[in-house]
Amino acid sequence: MDKHRGYSTARPNSSSYSRYHNDERFRTSSSRYHDTYSPLKRQKTQPSSSETQTNASRNTTKPKPKPVIKPDLKFKLPTGPKATRLSLPSAPSSSKSSSPEKYIEFMKKIEIVGPIHERIQQVGQGTYGKVYKARNKITGELVALKKLKLETEKEGFPITANREVSLLQSFDHPNIAGLDEMMVEKNQVYMVFPYMNHDLSGLLQQSDIKITDAEKKNIFKQLLKGIEYLHKKRVIHRDIKGSNILIDTKGVLKITDFGLARTMKDINTKVKSPNYTNRVITLWYRPPEILLGSTDYGREIDIWGIGCLLLELFTRHPVFQGANDEIDQLLKIYNIMGTVSVDDWPEADKLPWFEMLRPNVHCPSRFKQFFGHKLTPHCFDLAEKLLSMNPHKRITATSALRHPYFLEEPRESPLMFLQTVKGEWHEFEAKKKRRQLKEAARQKAEAQM
Repeated sequence: MDKHRGYSTARPNSSSYSRYHNDERFRTSSSRYHDTYSPLKRQKTQPSSSETQTNASRNTTKPKPKPVIKPDLKFKLPTGPKATRLSLPSAPSSSKSSSPEKYIEFMKKIEIVGPIHERIQQVGQGTYGKVYKARNKITGELVALKKLKLETEKEGFPITANREVSLLQSFDHPNIAGLDEMMVEKNQVYMVFPYMNHDLSGLLQQSDIKITDAEKKNIFKQLLKGIEYLHKKRVIHRDIKGSNILIDTKGVLKITDFGLARTMKDINTKVKSPNYTNRVITLWYRPPEILLGSTDYGREIDIWGIGCLLLELFTRHPVFQGANDEIDQLLKIYNIMGTVSVDDWPEADKLPWFEMLRPNVHCPSRFKQFFGHKLTPHCFDLAEKLLSMNPHKRITATSALRHPYFLEEPRESPLMFLQTVKGEWHEFEAKKKRRQLKEAARQKAEAQM
């Protein structure tokens, strides 16, 4: 006996242990489950004939055994090409021949010679690298490879790419493109993204693709949801344009290319300027405050680009198409939105390049004259608030999503036009097609001469 506990720690003898173990009254549901389903139990201990008679005399009416709850063998297994074999033992059969073991294959070894991604074609090119459509040789999945430019870097990995990777890893939203992985191949660094079939510029430049007003509203609403998510995370994109708005065949829109994006500085802008660079945003989508040299800006610079894209959905082309310099771009904006007024924008005269770029004449706004007949009254009001010359008066993404434009008819509808689109359209491919058409027209004109 255990002196401290007051009970015997000795194991019962084998005969009594066997008797109690096999007696139905003393067997728990777990022991019955073990006898029935354990693949490690080779043979059940059968009671002797004398023990059977004793048990029968004691229990004239044997109680019904409790139902055995079978374990749920349904569970998720890893899917994919890399696999090995997982053996699931089956319950012993009542027949003499035991059932064969069942195997589920979820990983296997694959030998790959050369690059793991097979390039198909180039689909984009930006300041910081080229983008290729590629296929994973193992899974067959289509991906987008963004090749980073490292030739001009003197200090290793580009700081812009490092910032982009850090931001992409922090995003989790259906309308923001996510980063699958980073890849190093032949001393080149690639960012691997899920492949998207189209971008907004490529689709709008195809005149044979018809998009209804309800589908345009769907596109713009998804765009606003993505921008709202970024701005709530204090991230400014700084390069909103049509080629950075991707759309897949299911009608899902995603904002991509965060090479110029950054998190806003956590400072009091009324006391200290954040001093951001003003060499951001593609020229046609650049707001007037950046063109006038401002380095103290925030989320409102993205809102200007959003407003440009709203007009572009209806006009099928960028509305502020300036030449290759800031002066002509500013004049294009003045021609439509009117010149900057200090009464409407008191801080404008404090911008670095305001006096140098001050126009000689005052131009009134002709925004309604250009777009009043192309937009509904609610849509026109939303566009006007998105494209306010005074950045402090521009509507936020959250307020834009609550605008009456999204409540009027027609309501947004799924992007059914994508089912009839032939091919894949990105701005890079659309430009290539235009060059081919111009070259064909030139050759035809020369042949007729």
